[in-house]
Amino acid sequence: MSIYTINSKNTITKKIELLNDMIIELYGLVEQGKFDINEINQIYDDLQSGTGLSRKFLRNVELGNTIGTYTNWSRIYAEDGYSIWKYSPDNYAYNILNQLYLDNKVLTNKGLANSEITTSFSKVFLYNGDSGSGYTDNTTEAGLENGTEFAVMDTSNDYLYVGDDATFSGTKFEWQSRGSNYTLKVEYYNGAWVELTSNDNMLVDGTQNFQSNGLVSWTIPGDWATVAINSETKYWIRFSTTTEPVGAGQAYQILPGDSVVGLLALSSVEIQEEEWKWCSFQTAIYVTIRSVGNTNYEGDFYITSSSSSTNLQNFFIHNHTFSSDYQNSSYV
Repeated sequence: MSIYTINSKNTITKKIELLNDMIIELYGLVEQGKFDINEINQIYDDLQSGTGLSRKFLRNVELGNTIGTYTNWSRIYAEDGYSIWKYSPDNYAYNILNQLYLDNKVLTNKGLANSEITTSFSKVFLYNGDSGSGYTDNTTEAGLENGTEFAVMDTSNDYLYVGDDATFSGTKFEWQSRGSNYTLKVEYYNGAWVELTSNDNMLVDGTQNFQSNGLVSWTIPGDWATVAINSETKYWIRFSTTTEPVGAGQAYQILPGDSVVGLLALSSVEIQEEEWKWCSFQTAIYVTIRSVGNTNYEGDFYITSSSSSTNLQNFFIHNHTFSSDYQNSSYV
């Protein structure tokens, strides 16, 4: 495909001409791709009828887009600004190549979860480096959805430790009071404390330095080792800040990020920019959907757990189309 640079010094007419050329060519390539798919489908059908050929991937499978199937969507979790909805397609098998589309736009695939509902860390400790008071055990409060808030890293000398019996790929934060002027440093242990980075470990801070609810995620290091912290031997992640907090964060929950709820955690920025996500667990898919807005647009712009049947039908059938390409579980 031809790709042109739209020079800011070009005339408006020239800019429009270049954009139109690219759009027209893109449409042509899309239509060619559709025709190619039709041809491949026909070849497959012919072979299947003669040899019993099994198809590994199912294409363009619509998810709950009819009066008879929209009720197969179910809400499993509500959060500020979004909810998580579940759908179980026929013959669904997880594959990293699977794709989910909303109104023909591909959504971010967060991979395979290890549970549907959130689990808790084995231990959550705050180490106060200034007061000399040592470790505070916040394990119980960190695992409660509506518990009592607790302080997280008041100074650059403090450390927040989250530990579990197995390695994990993220930490989900829910705040009572969000932090200010944090610059997060995230470390794991391999005989020494090593910083996780975006380049080496695909570190993504969905909390924007503790300014938002969200997920801090990373790829699991191959050399991650256990170590004893406050007499507890676990796989630990250590959070700290390289700048002095102006407002100390007060957390409600700190949870592993490997569950459906953890993987699909959205920050306020992601909600505003409509960066919806999806993941898999067992034979089901899970998606994020906006859950707040002007009531005049319920069923179009958003849905809630208490949305009427009419609004749910409007959302899934008339206003939005979810579809997927995925591995066929019956493939041999």
